[in-house]
Amino acid sequence: MQLSTPATHPSSLLTASDISQGVNFGTTSFLTSNSASLNSYTGASGDNNAALACRTGPLNKTATGSSYFSFTISAVSGYKFLLQSIALGLRSTNSGPQTWSIYSSVDNFTTPIYTSSLSNNSSWVFQQHSISSSYQEVVAYRIYGFDGVGTAAINIANWRIDDLELSGQVVPATLPVHWLYTDLYLLNNRVMVAWATTWEENNLRYHVERSAEGESFLRIGELTAGFSGNSSTEQVYQFWDNNPLPGRSYYRIVQEDKDGSLNFSAVKSIFIAGGTSFSLHRYQVDLFSHRISIACKGVGQTIFQLFTLHGQLLSREFRNLVSGHDELFSIPISAEIKRGSLLILSVQQNNKRVASRLIICN
Repeated sequence: MQLSTPATHPSSLLTASDISQGVNFGTTSFLTSNSASLNSYTGASGDNNAALACRTGPLNKTATGSSYFSFTISAVSGYKFLLQSIALGLRSTNSGPQTWSIYSSVDNFTTPIYTSSLSNNSSWVFQQHSISSSYQEVVAYRIYGFDGVGTAAINIANWRIDDLELSGQVVPATLPVHWLYTDLYLLNNRVMVAWATTWEENNLRYHVERSAEGESFLRIGELTAGFSGNSSTEQVYQFWDNNPLPGRSYYRIVQEDKDGSLNFSAVKSIFIAGGTSFSLHRYQVDLFSHRISIACKGVGQTIFQLFTLHGQLLSREFRNLVSGHDELFSIPISAEIKRGSLLILSVQQNNKRVASRLIICN
């Protein structure tokens, strides 16, 4: 290991990061020619090796626990990498690790991909192992060393590796769905969301989401994937939004795979002129139940807020109006509010806000 940077990765579809230290017990030099591997095993490069000062004890993934070597492998966009084998030279001293394991970011370094034993006799040994992993586009790896015994000295390297070699496959990343189009149509004050695919694999369902501003989306419906989620022919879907928002609205389709992963369509927008206006009609205060009943009309997410005259927020409720006709809601009020209190009721929907003064009379 002459350098911490990768010596070769013959595929132009891959990039590999530098190898680096993790949770080193002190400030030991990372690359050093001390205790070189030269002539220790067939193909040993000698010269520099990567070193760590490791604490003793079982595997401990905290910031003051087991040391590790880390690196990242990235496939270019549209491809994914499968790690199939690892080979490396290792050397551990009497206080160094007697077990090493390789973990990955796929499961947040939870389950080892491979684990092997290591003799702590200060001799180099070359190990090569097949690995069972999964295809991923970008994966960070950590090689942990642990199960050392005795007392480890700070700033003294007791574990070294050299000639790290990784082998695997790079293949095209098959998307679960190939989108053909996503379109919106306004018919009789209803919005039809239409989309089509040319390929589906392990597809579970589609969720239709809508937004008033193009950022925060609300799920308004779903459709089950056709042909049990596997198709190599064109599939066409339609969903009707019977209560669209007035003004500009944004829609997107969220495809859910059978393993729970999500894939998003392009975002489309549509403008609906006019629409149902928003208005606050009446309200009634009930001090016995400590609630205010409110009648209002509109379509979309609505925020009900109650303030004192000094601007102190007393209550806030979120409701979704859907009918465009008068709807009755109630929001709680504090038991401390007494007869004769003067309050401000604010009701906001989209960009419109209505405020009214309340005098608590009953």
